[in-house]
Amino acid sequence: MSAPQLPLALSPPRRPRFSNFVTGDNGLVVRTLRDGLEPGQWLRVSGPPGSGRSHLALATVARLAERNLRCVFVPGAMPAAAALLEAAGGDWVVVDDYDALAGDEARERALFNALNRWRADRTGVVLTGGDRSAFLLPDLRSRLGQAAHLVVKPLDDRSLEALVRQLVEDYGVVAGRGLIDYLMRHGPRAAAPLAALVERMSQQALAERRVLSIPLARSCLDDPGRA
Repeated sequence: MSAPQLPLALSPPRRPRFSNFVTGDNGLVVRTLRDGLEPGQWLRVSGPPGSGRSHLALATVARLAERNLRCVFVPGAMPAAAALLEAAGGDWVVVDDYDALAGDEARERALFNALNRWRADRTGVVLTGGDRSAFLLPDLRSRLGQAAHLVVKPLDDRSLEALVRQLVEDYGVVAGRGLIDYLMRHGPRAAAPLAALVERMSQQALAERRVLSIPLARSCLDDPGRA
């Protein structure tokens, strides 16, 4: 029996950076995170799901590393987030999906204690996620309110189209006739799920040596698990 054919080697995963974040109406947010962070500053960046909050969190980590600053990244949605918070420190800590810790008193307490420690150590903090209304601990809601607050606005249609075109270029694939118009009519209306869709399509297209076509887009939309 012949061995199964392996797919072609694909490009490395797209790394979230400020340079490949489609800004839309979020110029102030991008400029602040990229160039405006000051030592010991606290900043909370909120926005609706899929608006690019995690992209901005990871881009901030990369930017701080470029400045030779010690930065720890904590994914708040991970089960081990509380333990990570207890150990995190340095020049900066970036907590993505911080609101995923809400509703669990032990996890909320871990965040509250970490914030108090970071305040004492003059550690800079960037929190990205939704709002703070779901937190149970009043002291924690108050502490979160001490951070400067910026809001990520969803991309409009023009910016979503620019995102698709940039992703196609980044992944080194070819968009077939009418594909982008099709995605604008039938694809997700938020940046993160749209980017995830184009990534799945690109992986499939590269593995099968084909262009990004409308039938491929339709199959990926019908079956979100298709890779």
